[in-house]
Amino acid sequence: MIPLRPIKDNETIAIAIPTKNRHTYLSVLLTSIINQTYKHWMIVINDQSDVPVEEYDTLKDLFGLIKNTGNPLKIIHSKNGWERHQRAMDAVPESIEFILRIDDDMMPTSVFLENILKPFRFFPNKPLAAVGGCFPEPFMKPIDLDVNLTDPSWIPKFDEPTWKLQGHHYYDAQQVIEVESLNGCAICYRRSMVQDVGGWAVEGYSHQAHREESDLCARLFARGYDLMMTTEAIAWHLYAPGGGSREVKKTKNGNFLVSDKRPIEADERLFWDRIAQIKAKSTTRARKELRRYNVGDLESKRFKDLPLVSAKGILLRSVEKKILRPLKRLLWYFSK
Repeated sequence: MIPLRPIKDNETIAIAIPTKNRHTYLSVLLTSIINQTYKHWMIVINDQSDVPVEEYDTLKDLFGLIKNTGNPLKIIHSKNGWERHQRAMDAVPESIEFILRIDDDMMPTSVFLENILKPFRFFPNKPLAAVGGCFPEPFMKPIDLDVNLTDPSWIPKFDEPTWKLQGHHYYDAQQVIEVESLNGCAICYRRSMVQDVGGWAVEGYSHQAHREESDLCARLFARGYDLMMTTEAIAWHLYAPGGGSREVKKTKNGNFLVSDKRPIEADERLFWDRIAQIKAKSTTRARKELRRYNVGDLESKRFKDLPLVSAKGILLRSVEKKILRPLKRLLWYFSK
């Protein structure tokens, strides 16, 4: 395990954006970054578009605004799908330790960078390798965190990754939660720890890049590094229907993947083969009970950890199952 470097007050964070044929969505993302409350950042765009991003007028204007803020901007061009994240990291100056890898169809709130960095500040002595936020789709409303944590399928494990915890957002819940795997829409990594486990990219994954971040999280977890997510950091997942590595159909009932399923199936097989290899190694880390923390407590220097599943959550889930759901069915029946 590498030596731990504490995060500085004015730490520069690199924002690595892979993009392909999504110039409109990329414009939204760049506008969101320009308006961040946290001002110490640089951008690396890894462009795989058929028409280079530099040729779009809107993006030209945004590139000019970024340069006028004094924040560095670097654009590289790549055609190889599986290595696009690695090439972006390699393009970041070696002096920069924290790198946010974010999809080009995300719209982070103005405090996203500020909040995604907080766990690194709260736990300066913890080998914290990566932090993720919440990435709901625009139509989603906030839900109760305590209730949903009573469902084991919401807890991301390194060998059972799930999008559910990070795919929603929560009312009255500002918490930092320990996890074993992170959803790949927007993750802030410590560069040195990623390099320690072999880098971002693993050769063999398809251009659809399915399970790449889950693979990296599994390697980080097995090496003994910690992973966390924070409900404070919210970035809306707009789901671009075209471009990128996958095709999506937007409907009133949600977004549905319509890409060729064969690359995703190949990526799944590769991922589970690699998980089996990680489990077989004697160095694979022992599991521990995952905990969570209230942001208010951490900001007040009170490091009171809480269990993932609370008595309140169990009670509310019981009320929902035994009272609210039957009542809704009854009301639906009499409304017909």
